[in-house]
Amino acid sequence: MRLQQPIHVDKPVASIKLKISATDVPLSASVTITDIQLQAGEQPTGVVPNPREIGTTIDRAQHRNGVINPGLQVVALSNGDKAAPAHMRIRGKGKTRVGAYKFGELNGVAEVDGLNHFASQGYGRAPIITERQDLTLNTTLQGRAHLQLSWNERT
Repeated sequence: MRLQQPIHVDKPVASIKLKISATDVPLSASVTITDIQLQAGEQPTGVVPNPREIGTTIDRAQHRNGVINPGLQVVALSNGDKAAPAHMRIRGKGKTRVGAYKFGELNGVAEVDGLNHFASQGYGRAPIITERQDLTLNTTLQGRAHLQLSWNERT
């Protein structure tokens, strides 16, 4: 998952210090940071690999997760052969909207599953990762939240 948020400064940047931390990770899990990109300008750009180049497997589930902040735009990278409905699980508090789905007032965990047509609360449309496109979700939050996205890569 690509998390992006603009940082505006009044003078040239002399240096950037980046701290990445993972907490409460079970011993059976692992966290891999595969790429960090900092760039000037408003639009995120970069190479989106082809499924053959990265070795995706048919029907393999893809998972992305991260902490999102108010106003943060979330971009989930995908290069699937077919459109795929996504499953979103979010943990947070307060009025929350992610993409076209309005969770309403959160106080804990809520989820929406586009493939199985299920939602624990709220209304709207579950995200769909379209063919050969990334998923871009605008957010409206009252505080930080933890977002998990998953979908089947190819069918």
